[in-house]
Amino acid sequence: MKLGIIGGGAWGHALATLAAEAGHQPRMGIRAGARVRGLPGTPNLAALAAETDLLVLAVPPAAVREVVQSAAPGPASRVLIASRGLEPGTGAWLSDLVGAHSACRRVGALAGPALAAEVLARRPCALVAASPVDEVGLAAQTAFHSAICRVYTSRDLRGVELAGALVRTLAVAVGLAEGLGLGLGVRGVIVTRGLAEGRRLGRALGTEDATFSGLAGVGDLVASGAHPEHPGFAAGMRLANGGPPAPATEGEARALLERAARSSVELPLTAAIAEIASGRLKPRLAIDALMRRSATAEAG
Repeated sequence: MKLGIIGGGAWGHALATLAAEAGHQPRMGIRAGARVRGLPGTPNLAALAAETDLLVLAVPPAAVREVVQSAAPGPASRVLIASRGLEPGTGAWLSDLVGAHSACRRVGALAGPALAAEVLARRPCALVAASPVDEVGLAAQTAFHSAICRVYTSRDLRGVELAGALVRTLAVAVGLAEGLGLGLGVRGVIVTRGLAEGRRLGRALGTEDATFSGLAGVGDLVASGAHPEHPGFAAGMRLANGGPPAPATEGEARALLERAARSSVELPLTAAIAEIASGRLKPRLAIDALMRRSATAEAG
């Protein structure tokens, strides 16, 4: 198949590696003047979108709007968003940005426990491609399914997008716990209670509970919260060790909190991460405040 991947960073290269394992030679969409080693690349994103069967966006969430406007995928295009998160500042769903800024309506999202460093080392992984349009998920399977990567499909686009956004923030929490030396028990608390926050918000938004116990939720968080090169985990470690405020991390957490506020859903762990990342709350004080919350029955 004709596959285009926009994004010349580690994640874009990792996806290109998976595509090659699946028997394809993707073309890379890159900034003017940039180079990608061993792969054909073009700065003409509109031409790339017009020529491909599947256009994959592997850029940071903050760049998705601009990339969609530049690529201008048309009604016949299929777009797969491989960026995890909400748009900083607006809290918009990345899939909505595609429909708002182009004529494309066949959109999906990719998530799961596939870390760039491990993919580039050819270690096994798995992904989930979600879209209400079946052909998008099937195109993603064709593009990336191979002996080193299993690709599953889902119709729960919003759930996979929410899980991906939440995992980015929860990985920060795991990094904080590791940096503070709080032990494996706290890591287990973060994984279970953090994903419970996601399920609560997901129910309010009409997503499927199973998504958060699947690859996009617990699967991605287990992987992201254990790799020192994961951006969220590394950010948490820096904050735990007295590093400066992390505006990007705060912005990601705030976007989730704003989305939750519209549905009257509380996300206490996410709120604590936002306060720590802003520099307004010391990590140990945040952990203490969370532990002092009133006792309740366990519920998702």
